[in-house]
Amino acid sequence: IRPSGDELGRCIEDLEGRDDLSLKEAASVRIIGKEYRRNKAVPPDLFEEFTIARSKSQATWGEAKRTSDFALFRPHLEKMVDYTRQFAELYGYEECPYDALLERYEPGMTSARLREIIEPLRERLVPFIDRLLSKGTRLDVSVLDGRFSLDAQRAMARTVLEKIGYDFDAGALDDTIHPFTTQIAPGDVRVTNRYIESNPLSGLFGALHEGGHALYGQGMDDGLYALQLTDGASCGFHESQSRLIENQIGRSVPFWTFFRPIFADAFPALSNVSADALYRAANLVSRSLIRVEADEVTYNLHIMLRFELETKLLDGSIEAEDLPALWNDAMQRYVGVTPTSDAGGVLQDIHWSSGLIGYFPSYMLGNLYAAQISRTLREEIPSLDEQIAGGDFAPLLGWLRDKIHRFGAIYEPGELIVRITGETLSSEPFLAYVTDKYSEIYGL
Repeated sequence: IRPSGDELGRCIEDLEGRDDLSLKEAASVRIIGKEYRRNKAVPPDLFEEFTIARSKSQATWGEAKRTSDFALFRPHLEKMVDYTRQFAELYGYEECPYDALLERYEPGMTSARLREIIEPLRERLVPFIDRLLSKGTRLDVSVLDGRFSLDAQRAMARTVLEKIGYDFDAGALDDTIHPFTTQIAPGDVRVTNRYIESNPLSGLFGALHEGGHALYGQGMDDGLYALQLTDGASCGFHESQSRLIENQIGRSVPFWTFFRPIFADAFPALSNVSADALYRAANLVSRSLIRVEADEVTYNLHIMLRFELETKLLDGSIEAEDLPALWNDAMQRYVGVTPTSDAGGVLQDIHWSSGLIGYFPSYMLGNLYAAQISRTLREEIPSLDEQIAGGDFAPLLGWLRDKIHRFGAIYEPGELIVRITGETLSSEPFLAYVTDKYSEIYGL
């Protein structure tokens, strides 16, 4: 449903001119007004064409990925890029077309601002990763070799969700191929997860990640749902809540101090493995070809190369046929590894087949928001590590509820990060976090 009727437009204009609205009401008018104008800008016939083309594109992408055949997908990608260019022009922008798309997912963010954030991040991450992997201690992850009961993994996922404060009376946990979280209705935020028999950490961190999203949804103030304010401040901010729980909490020493006995109880074969060994195994850094398998040190580099290619696709400086070679070159420059197939390279993500150009930066921004928020969190709760090590997650959840969750989408991300941390978004907290943490782990 794409609301775009004239009566709705008149209501929005009337409400935008009023100064007696509450904070929540004004935010609702702002968000609905933006979406209405985007809907109104795109002719119905054009959107119908796009919807049909998108369905064909997604289906062909699946087959192209299965057969590792970019040529099969290319004509559909060209159509998706063309539609996206048209949408950007219809939406309108000040500096470049990409900004019109970025605004949908990250209000207030621009390409120019993204580049300001990306440059210092890339310049410091690439050589740091080189040092980690060439001079650092080689981590022993053989402690996790074996087969691990899927039922035990499901039970462990439920336990960890309960521990971090997920309310099962207002949600559920089910299996899926690709984990996601969805809000069905007020008081009903559901989590899905997947489990791999040879990798018990996959299901654990999947549960923590989706649990972070779900805590955000469950923590919003009553009344926000009716005002359409339950999507969170932005896609990036929603991602920050999942990344903070998964990485800053779940991949920390205090978490494994607390969780090791639970982990060992679920998997008796690991009963003699120390918390330190599990912590280090959970923080392995590698040059992964696949974004969704990347560790927290290399992950942002995967997003940077997608941003680089997306912006060039949109402004016409490159064409779809150029993508496989450009992708492989960028992977070598950014991550230090070259794909050997289209399936493991340019075809790995579904996003472009769906016309979701402009979405990828939200993943990176989520990591940066999470690190900056985590720094303030630890300043304001100095005993947080001791609390987590003791299995007490209530102060953490209470802080997140008070500072972030309850507001839903009332504030835009740029304003909210300043309200929380007193500073605009910066890559510096993330760089300090990964440099300090992984220098210790790898003995640099």
